[in-house]
Amino acid sequence: MYNCGLRGGYHLKDYQEPLVNEALNEFELKEKKNVFISLPQGTGKTIIALATLSRLINDGKVKRALVLIPRRVLVNQWVDRAQKMFYGLGLIKNPTLSKEQIGKIRGWVKHSGAVGIAMTMQSFKNIIKKEYFTEKDFDMVIVDEAADLVVSRDFIEGFRMSKYLKGLEKWKIPKLFILPYHVREKKIIALIKKFGTNSALIRKMISETKLMCTVRDPIIIEDPIINIFVEKLQDDYKKTKTNVHRILTNHGIEGYRENIETLLNPETLDRLKKAYGLDEETCQQIQVLITKYILVQHIQKWFLYSGRSELARSILSAQKDVNKWLNYEDKKLNKLIEEVKTRLNQGQKIYIFSQYVATAELLTTHLTEKLSLKPRDITLITGADEADAQFEKLSSYKKVGKILVTTPVFDKGTDIPQADVIIVYTPPPSSEKLLQVVGRIRGGEVVFLAYKGYEEESINQIADILRKSFASTAG
Repeated sequence: MYNCGLRGGYHLKDYQEPLVNEALNEFELKEKKNVFISLPQGTGKTIIALATLSRLINDGKVKRALVLIPRRVLVNQWVDRAQKMFYGLGLIKNPTLSKEQIGKIRGWVKHSGAVGIAMTMQSFKNIIKKEYFTEKDFDMVIVDEAADLVVSRDFIEGFRMSKYLKGLEKWKIPKLFILPYHVREKKIIALIKKFGTNSALIRKMISETKLMCTVRDPIIIEDPIINIFVEKLQDDYKKTKTNVHRILTNHGIEGYRENIETLLNPETLDRLKKAYGLDEETCQQIQVLITKYILVQHIQKWFLYSGRSELARSILSAQKDVNKWLNYEDKKLNKLIEEVKTRLNQGQKIYIFSQYVATAELLTTHLTEKLSLKPRDITLITGADEADAQFEKLSSYKKVGKILVTTPVFDKGTDIPQADVIIVYTPPPSSEKLLQVVGRIRGGEVVFLAYKGYEEESINQIADILRKSFASTAG
């Protein structure tokens, strides 16, 4: 009789069983301490990890496990899935630890029948700092969304450990890391190096065509003033950049071109004064030019990746060109209203993604007013919501909601299979982040909105990246 396993009515998919066996082979036969599993989104990485844990418990290799997850809403999802699909695989959810509670929590783990604790990475940082739990309390660690374990610092330091999980690389007990397939190979190699040579990588491109999204041609919005506005921004940017480079070259400090922001640091400027004999007036001139250069840079980025409400709240609104744009009709927002109305009439559930909170709030207010929506029809979830509130709102959308508007709070791990379409209003700043966002809906359509000319080329490129990614995953 096994201690734990899949409940009746549940089974592993044909491709999942071999992956579980491969992970077990690495742990038990090859005695690897660190196993990294990299698979496409939608292939059931969580289920594979739970099945691996279940087998290790039955084999007597593991008695207590620690599961580390990026956000609390995902902790709930992990624990609920373990309980629903597996018997004997209970996990305690993200306990709030303090010196008064630690004895009680240890008692829960010991007497509740739980096989371990699932907690956020932030909680892990706290328990290590206060030594509430140590490596000796567990036989295994599972890290979900492990790509965030290492982050890129800069061109000198390269990759470094996340501040939340720093110290985990020193633990000697077995560790299972779960990460999406689209994470860059360079980052995966950096991650493995942090944990030593006694590691194995299982990286597969699984064919699950029913999970693939259909990427529609972007909806192109005609608006002549857009290109005039952008050309002015680009012209300002080029002129300012040329002036910055010229003054740096004239004073022999052109080596700072790649990191000019550092010249705004008073300590850096003091060193330059001594090393290059720069006077106070020259230093002020350099700082003024660099400040203008950075400001123009931000105008460009904000214009592409955010809505007018954000621009209006920022210091950029004082710029003449930005102010003109703020008072002009928002044709992109109007096009969104048309698209949402059409899809609601077709009975579709809609997921709208925006990179920034202020834009998401604007979209929610505008859609509610223009389409006369009831509160239960549209759900807004952002990072401003507490983790429990995010989970409750998402559950409500899945049951009765029609429209879900979010920022990147659900870019990892959280499934939203009920959505028929995801409308990307402002895309994330990288294709890796976009793949995480789009992968949440498990099929359906992906729709982009783009201004003709200015956004058209970049959005078409993004759409092509998604199509190629889905095509390669589908085999």
